[in-house]
Amino acid sequence: MSRRRRAQEYSQEEFDAAVALIQTDPALRADIEAIVGQSLDGRSPRELFDAFRAIEHATRLQLTVAEFGRARQLIRQTRNTLEELPPPDMPPSTAAYVEDLQTRFDQAKARVRELEAANAALRAGRVTPISRVVKGEVAS
Repeated sequence: MSRRRRAQEYSQEEFDAAVALIQTDPALRADIEAIVGQSLDGRSPRELFDAFRAIEHATRLQLTVAEFGRARQLIRQTRNTLEELPPPDMPPSTAAYVEDLQTRFDQAKARVRELEAANAALRAGRVTPISRVVKGEVAS
């Protein structure tokens, strides 16, 4: 997902277009009022634009979550297809390559879990002392 744009990063034309669209399109206005649960009557152009930005961000976030869900589903389908490694009709050299990739993937996944746990411990303040000592010369 791309970085959320700050209000200052929108041009004056984008600001004017968003505010004009909200003010002139009754269907869009009704949709926005339903989403935010408040009436937009009497709102300043800045408040209308802020509502537009909030909805734009929520929409991007929802699309990203949906894409992630589709990707997870495809990964599950692929993993189920490849559950029997190697498939009976796969050539031996390819089978060995796939098994090696699966082994490396599992090792990398375990390493990521270890690093995430270490990172969580650091954030929580549960720091353990360094077990290795680096010996060297001290410059004078």
